[in-house]
Amino acid sequence: MSDLRINWIDEWEKKDVDLEELRRALESGDSARYSGKAFRDIGGKWKKYAKRGVSNLYLLKETEDDNDGLANAYYAFSITDGVIADEDLEQVRAVCAENLSTSEMRAVCSFCKPNEWWDTNPSYHTKLAEKGETDSLYSFLIAKLFPAGILLTSRSVKKKESKSLACSAIAWGLKEGGLFKKGAYMSYTIDNELL
Repeated sequence: MSDLRINWIDEWEKKDVDLEELRRALESGDSARYSGKAFRDIGGKWKKYAKRGVSNLYLLKETEDDNDGLANAYYAFSITDGVIADEDLEQVRAVCAENLSTSEMRAVCSFCKPNEWWDTNPSYHTKLAEKGETDSLYSFLIAKLFPAGILLTSRSVKKKESKSLACSAIAWGLKEGGLFKKGAYMSYTIDNELL
């Protein structure tokens, strides 16, 4: 496993997010705290989902990989009240720190940029876990955490753009139709610079 050069878990300053104001910004664009084209663009996609929400975003683990020049990050967020208890977060972080390899992170993160919508389908991962077919810690954790209303998501960028992985909020929506995406939670991580 490569060195953790970004080291946000210890040093990354999480932004204080006003979830109600953020929801207002995405829903109607009239938030006093969050405004601008970026929020209108996110809101345009976000409003397409009947079930949707905004949540605090918590960093679990991040790596930089010298071989392919990528920076990868795993995050967690709550689809219940938008907040994850500190003790739960620390437990998940500890599991990720001890058991999650750079190669596994890279495999999952490779096509997930912070400024794009990306899906996590917990029902799919839960079925894999029930059949004993989860071949990654990521799948196992999604299946284990989903009943508690916690979802994981991943993102990847070029190493020189790694600061764009510093995100403290997430907009998410549930895809209720479609042959392949049904049950997927589509999510868009919101950069600290916007918050």
